[in-house]
Amino acid sequence: MSMSTDSGLRPYDPLDPLIRRNPYPWYAHLRRHEPVKFLPGMNAYAVSRHEDVRQLMLDHAGFSSDPLIQLAFSEFNPAPGARYMIASDPPDHTRLRTLVNKAFSRRALTEMDDAIRATITGLIDRLEGQTCFDFIEGFSSPLPVSVVGDILGVETSMHADFRRWSNNVTAGGSAAVLSESQRAEMHKDAADFRQYFLERIADARAHPEDNLISALVEAEEHGQRLSADEVLALCVLLLIGGNETTTNMLANALLTLRDHPEVEREIRGNRALIPDFLEESLRHTSPIQLLFRRATARTQLSGVEIPEDAIVMPIFASANRDETVFAAAETLNIHRPDLRKHVAFGWGIHMCVGRALAAIEGEIALNALFDRYASITLAVEDPELCDAFYLRGPKSLPVEVQRY
Repeated sequence: MSMSTDSGLRPYDPLDPLIRRNPYPWYAHLRRHEPVKFLPGMNAYAVSRHEDVRQLMLDHAGFSSDPLIQLAFSEFNPAPGARYMIASDPPDHTRLRTLVNKAFSRRALTEMDDAIRATITGLIDRLEGQTCFDFIEGFSSPLPVSVVGDILGVETSMHADFRRWSNNVTAGGSAAVLSESQRAEMHKDAADFRQYFLERIADARAHPEDNLISALVEAEEHGQRLSADEVLALCVLLLIGGNETTTNMLANALLTLRDHPEVEREIRGNRALIPDFLEESLRHTSPIQLLFRRATARTQLSGVEIPEDAIVMPIFASANRDETVFAAAETLNIHRPDLRKHVAFGWGIHMCVGRALAAIEGEIALNALFDRYASITLAVEDPELCDAFYLRGPKSLPVEVQRY
């Protein structure tokens, strides 16, 4: 069934700038009429219903994660010789996840609580006296970079470089539409990203400290140590993952509050509702719109035959607005009983390792912003989106603030 004939919509293409602006009508059409849809331009099958997205995320034997990094980073991968945890299947995934989980355990995160509060207070203090600033540059980007940087043991003074490297590596999925000068800049950033972390890893081998890089360098599983490139891949993944998801979660939350001032009044008046607001905001406007899997054998989803080795795209943002799972799914409702069913952080063994950390950062950040500012007004109506087509969040977000 063609979108252009039955709905008035042009064919769904996640790279189309007009569709990226507001993809939700296309997602709704896909769910209702073409829940598993082959996209010739992507050479991939788009999967849009919650049930199907969950099924393929849980079936790691039938749908491998191995193409994810190549499709997301393309030629700009800083660790092309290593298996990334997010793009690994068991047993490799199990080995890598076991090592990283220790740094993101509930106990480890509880111990970090005071440090996260101090980081957030410091960032807001740095903005003191400014009534207008870029929320992303001044707050939501340096926050996760500082926190993940502390976990890894790297200089947070590098946060502007980390942010640029992160942006350019994740824009690799849109490589086909880049200019030669953009490609050259992104290749240089990927090389600098690689060089920086290989030097930090070498330092950790020579002089181990109490941080995650040193722990990964020292870690052994069944007598095997991680290679330098494996440690590098984990550092890249944690820095980019922590940066993109938390930065976009907070920026999207401000956009959501702008569109729902009654919700802002409610959560300012009852701070206990902030975690529920963040979960609903993640469902309503997912920072990660979609990712990639590979069918390991010929199979079927929603009656559509998928060939062996075909690329499959679970659209998390569509699954999160599936009307069969979430009542009035297009509407923001922080009191809905099914909040935890969203798949904004993935599902199954690839549930985002930093999900709990992002929740802590988000809750402390919004409380601190509400404590300091009586109002936070967006100074742009329609902000430009980040370059990576599979992510959703503004590139910059100018705001005007008013202190109490």
